[in-house]
Amino acid sequence: MGESRLYDNPLVILNPAANRGKMGVYRRVVMERAKAERARYVETTKRGEAQALALDAARDGCPVISVGGDGTVHEVVNGILSSGSRVPLGIVGAGSGNDFAWKTLKLPEDPAQAIEKAFHGELLEVDAGKVNGSFFANSFSVGLDAEIAVSADRMKDIPFMSRARLYYTTTLKELFFGYGKCPWLCLQLTLSDGSQIRVQENRFVLVAVTNGPTYGAGFRINPHADPADGFFDVCAIDYAPLLRALRVLPVVKKGEHIGLPEVTCYLATAVSIESEQCVNAQMDGETANAKRYAVENLPAALLVRV
Repeated sequence: MGESRLYDNPLVILNPAANRGKMGVYRRVVMERAKAERARYVETTKRGEAQALALDAARDGCPVISVGGDGTVHEVVNGILSSGSRVPLGIVGAGSGNDFAWKTLKLPEDPAQAIEKAFHGELLEVDAGKVNGSFFANSFSVGLDAEIAVSADRMKDIPFMSRARLYYTTTLKELFFGYGKCPWLCLQLTLSDGSQIRVQENRFVLVAVTNGPTYGAGFRINPHADPADGFFDVCAIDYAPLLRALRVLPVVKKGEHIGLPEVTCYLATAVSIESEQCVNAQMDGETANAKRYAVENLPAALLVRV
């Protein structure tokens, strides 16, 4: 998609806490480019600030550039989509995962190349998701992965806990101490052909609803997902004994799980997930807790520079 209108100068939002605070290279490159482009540059100081800044900018017709990880993108996307305005979104992946930037959109990992795309890349319409009033760019899920996200959020401030160490520590913790809590869920899906399917109460390891192929720093849960096709890719993995799960999960990480007996995949426009008990969920790595999640695909909701 080409340029369809002129926009005001962008707002650049940098999260200084991204990448465990190692943002020196990104800060230098982005500040220099923002000055040359006469863009407004802001660094966030607290959770939720990026969303508020993006909301105000979008209402004023200003493009927004996110510099941070998936959590920063999540806030910025919620700001833009809550504004009622459709403005370009530029992304410089500067976090420890960057699934949406690097895997879904295939944006450059090099900061200088990424900021060039963020200001002047071609506009691409991509889908977004809405769940219980909030928005997500890349992924929503319930089950073991959401429990890992909750556990990681609690442990992320432990000294010397790198992203990889945090991921493996929390994964092992949830596998060996929380796996027995895998939820019983009812699913209702509106499929890509408009038909509906209902899965009566069943126990799942996880149910992942994504626009992109990966989440959780490269976990290839829906390897064929297309963020611009107007549909969610849904992967539901049935509960299995722990020893079987320990064999299956590495296969899932590599995206080689399609066809396994525990795995069912769908292409859907909407997904409803219900449980008798409150269950944790994650949206682009941010967590929630509820008994019911209504997930809706928003086709071409975002204008992203790539």
